[in-house]
Amino acid sequence: MKILFLTSRFPYPLTKGDKLRAFHQIKELARWHEIHLISIVDEDPTKDDLDKLSEITSSLHIIQITPIERYISLMKALVSGIPFQIAWFYSRKIHRIIKKIASEIQPDHCFCQLTRMAEYTKDLPYPKTLDYMDCFGLGMERRAAIATGLTSFIYRLEAQRMIRYEEKAADHFDHLTIISSQDKSQFTFPAAKNIHVLSNGISEDFFTYGPKTDKKYDLVFVGNMSYLPNVESVEYLVNKILPLLNHDLSLLIAGTDPAPAVMRLGSEKVDISGWVADIRRSYAEAKLFVAPMWSGTGQQNKILEAMAMGVPCITTKVVNNAIGAGQDEEIVLAETPEEFAIAIQKLLSDPELYMKISTNAKIFVKQNFDWKQNGMILSSIFAQN
Repeated sequence: MKILFLTSRFPYPLTKGDKLRAFHQIKELARWHEIHLISIVDEDPTKDDLDKLSEITSSLHIIQITPIERYISLMKALVSGIPFQIAWFYSRKIHRIIKKIASEIQPDHCFCQLTRMAEYTKDLPYPKTLDYMDCFGLGMERRAAIATGLTSFIYRLEAQRMIRYEEKAADHFDHLTIISSQDKSQFTFPAAKNIHVLSNGISEDFFTYGPKTDKKYDLVFVGNMSYLPNVESVEYLVNKILPLLNHDLSLLIAGTDPAPAVMRLGSEKVDISGWVADIRRSYAEAKLFVAPMWSGTGQQNKILEAMAMGVPCITTKVVNNAIGAGQDEEIVLAETPEEFAIAIQKLLSDPELYMKISTNAKIFVKQNFDWKQNGMILSSIFAQN
């Protein structure tokens, strides 16, 4: 089949969750299908990044959106009621270009990653699948609940708009997918019952990382460090959890584009690495992965990656709801600074418990999160039209 695959960002390098999901889905689908990729970008990808996708696609269509186009679209959204998230990625000129590309390719199926691309896809006259990935409206509601003042108002307004848009978008697509049962359960509109749950996978190289690495750090957090839920998590970790622990404990915060608020957390015992060429090394250098997260949605691949590398994880119930690991068997859960501190101390002081969680976590992820399975399910969905 000829698959037209649409993304709001070029899916390489793998610095964000949507890029990681898109790249691996394209890679798996390319085993059986002809993939034509359309990506919206702020600036052109590097040659090396383009080469990564050229190897697995039949054609690449990179369309640049300008700051002026974004500004105009946002101004219109103030009046129209379209979610700002949708407006930020929309341009009428780009819409016309995408229609033309689709007409030339004549795809057997269109795959739209994220609701923000639905405006470009919903009127294409071909069978279509929308990957919500996660429940974005819920994410905005969670952020509104912990924000204050004008920020809280904006998040709440965006949540209301996005929840309405997510429901309306469903009417324009033949199939719908999402990353977890937890996110699916947040949708209450009639079509939601037909959403296919399509979990992320973990690359084999996370299970087989070879270099013997010293545990330089007691704790680690990995992620896109300009993403607000990640920023909030490391602020909570440094300001509320670490003060309850032995002052000799060390923390590594690793990941691309650390926000100013993250950079301010750096100290003798808190290392801010920024972008890392091989993120597996960051996991391997730490004894525990700690993720006090409440405002994000979807499936936290950082948790899955750490588990795959045998690094015991301590996180919250809301994060684990999308993963389904067993408490005190494959993962450790906590909700307050005191609970996190106790869990950290217990794992660091109990070698038997540490090894049990480490071993079980690795087995659990290997058995339940597989990109090949993800690709096979998508192929079966496409074959229904």
